[in-house]
Amino acid sequence: MKCKLMLVATLLLALLTALHAAEAPASQTAVVTIHPEKPGVKIPADFLGFSFEKKMLSIEAFHPANVALINLFTNLGGGVLRVGANEGDTTFWSRTEMKPLSKQKSLGYSLKPLTIGPLSLDNLYAFAKRSGWRVIHGLNLGTVDPVMAADEAAYALQVGGPLVLALEIGNEPNLYRSKPPQVGLRPAKYNYDQYRKELESYHQEILKKLPRAPLAGPTTTRFCDWLPKFVKDFKDQTALVTSHGYALSGSETNQQSVWFASVENLMRPQKDKEEVWLPKLEAAKAAGLSFRLDEYNTCTSGGRVGVSDVFASALWNLDFMLEIAAHGAAGVNVHGGFGARPGYSPLSYRDNHYVANPIYYSMLMFHQAARGQLVTVDCQSAANFVAHAVQGDDRKLRIVLINKDLKQTVVASVVTGVPHTKATVMRLSAPSATATEGVTLAGSAVAKDGTWSPQPGAPVPCVNGKCEVTMPAASAALLTLE
Repeated sequence: MKCKLMLVATLLLALLTALHAAEAPASQTAVVTIHPEKPGVKIPADFLGFSFEKKMLSIEAFHPANVALINLFTNLGGGVLRVGANEGDTTFWSRTEMKPLSKQKSLGYSLKPLTIGPLSLDNLYAFAKRSGWRVIHGLNLGTVDPVMAADEAAYALQVGGPLVLALEIGNEPNLYRSKPPQVGLRPAKYNYDQYRKELESYHQEILKKLPRAPLAGPTTTRFCDWLPKFVKDFKDQTALVTSHGYALSGSETNQQSVWFASVENLMRPQKDKEEVWLPKLEAAKAAGLSFRLDEYNTCTSGGRVGVSDVFASALWNLDFMLEIAAHGAAGVNVHGGFGARPGYSPLSYRDNHYVANPIYYSMLMFHQAARGQLVTVDCQSAANFVAHAVQGDDRKLRIVLINKDLKQTVVASVVTGVPHTKATVMRLSAPSATATEGVTLAGSAVAKDGTWSPQPGAPVPCVNGKCEVTMPAASAALLTLE
């Protein structure tokens, strides 16, 4: 009887083990081979950036005494703050506007006309000085007024000086004639030639007053073909070429489309979407000009709940930033605001403090990794797994491992071929790919005062130039080798 009970127990245990194995997703492997002998581009120190609607200048957000927001900026090193976007074309400038700024609040999106004055720009550039960030300053092209734009540019350079990275004229002018929210700004037949004439009038007025003004453009959308024409026509007057791009479309209803807003599409390999931004970047580089994707995010139309506001957005953005950096972009600006509803914004303002949303953590991790020159990486895996590597100015080798697979753990073997005396790993993680809270980097979340205090990296055993890192599904890690 005892033997029969033991047999039944053994069979039951075997059955439970088999059922558990069937339910648990099998792990995959990845072989990541680093080639320091094949260096790529050096990542600019100010690669990271935020993009905001210009009416944000009507509140006390970008104020030199806003310590929490300054902390959130300085966590990312020196970057670029862009103000403009759709609201820039309904924001007017007057030196006589003396209305006080509103207190920090969740400012909603609005295309109603608004006039700002010197106080807005005084605060903006004092904030820029405190944070160590430079500014892409958007000028109104929606209402054709070159004189107003030139006067605003003159005041910006007067108070901002070298903090003004570029003066960007207009926002997505290729949509002025046809699509919301620009409907009505221009006649239905508005085209590049008409845009060029308007832009020439702006350049003439600004450069007459400010001969060395750093001008930027054309700030067009992802599928627009104006950029190569712009580069050809305005090469000698342009300091920075800018364009926009979103990974997914908020208006796409076909669930089979690669542009449909879903976590699965966000996690897809980047290669099939490079055609959106890569030709523009190459056109700028061919003309000897810097290119910046100065407005982008997960999904158009303010983002999609369950896609743009979840942890998956951080994994996508980390990979995307390193991918576009590898092609020689000068930088990127993640678009957003401070709304209580996160949408796709990296930062929110609710309950009287700033909240770092999941995508912000990808920027935070990028800053930890991107301190030098990208090197070639060969990554072999059956899973949705990618890797990037940076040879640091401090001679440390930093390897970013991103498991974009939503179900499978990946055991990554990282091969450098060179022995290292020390290896540590910091992890970017969350409860799940669809989590909106609980995100940590190096074991720590961003505090209410905007500060971040990382825990020391965990040691990783390495033998003969080979390290092994286990990567849970939907997670990222930074392996640092010394």
